[in-house]
Amino acid sequence: PTPPAARLLPDGSPGRTAPSPVPTAPGVPGPGGGQAEPVPAVSCPEIRDEQSRLGYRCIVDTLQQDAPDNLLGLRISLNAEVEPDWVLSEGSGNPRSVSGPPSDTVVVGWRQSPQPAGPALPSAAQVRDEVRRRPSVALQRGYGDSPSSRTMLEHVRSFGGVAGYELVTEIIINPAYRAQQNLATRTERLWVVGLPTTAGVSIFMLSIPDRRADLWPKAAATVATVHVL
Repeated sequence: PTPPAARLLPDGSPGRTAPSPVPTAPGVPGPGGGQAEPVPAVSCPEIRDEQSRLGYRCIVDTLQQDAPDNLLGLRISLNAEVEPDWVLSEGSGNPRSVSGPPSDTVVVGWRQSPQPAGPALPSAAQVRDEVRRRPSVALQRGYGDSPSSRTMLEHVRSFGGVAGYELVTEIIINPAYRAQQNLATRTERLWVVGLPTTAGVSIFMLSIPDRRADLWPKAAATVATVHVL
């Protein structure tokens, strides 16, 4: 997708800006405008997203942590540029930790009341629905004008003994948008995994443009490393 630095220009237009430093305090605003926990500094090859309660491996060790991607709801965002204004990316987040922009009509927040024995975990249906929502959000925000997509794989899957949900989508960039932005990237594959955790529906996302199609066969093994901490 287009990197967060391009997505977050004040006028909403694509383009490069100086990389944002990874914040360590005071944290990313949470739902309702409150302050969430600070974003930890992480580095490849192993990622521990304590807030989202997920761990996983980097698909390539050259990924670098960027500022949180509020538009896609990822507190941990790691990127490697494959061409100007386009990145290979991997990351994770949870509904409580990162909120959408003010214009977003979808409130990204985990609102289920705590139970006497502790926070209730999301149901399998809630996990599935959130996983299905993420590619639609990504298509609206990260792939330019009028992209199209097709589902390659969708199923319930166990991750480290925890039942989760996986959805693999192929995204086709609009040819007119490609020409306008002078992009060589034609398609991208997006892996979205959802798991029920005490943080809510915790999400792992991996997007690989066709300019790094050599990594597509490695994606399944990378996704298999996702686990609840």
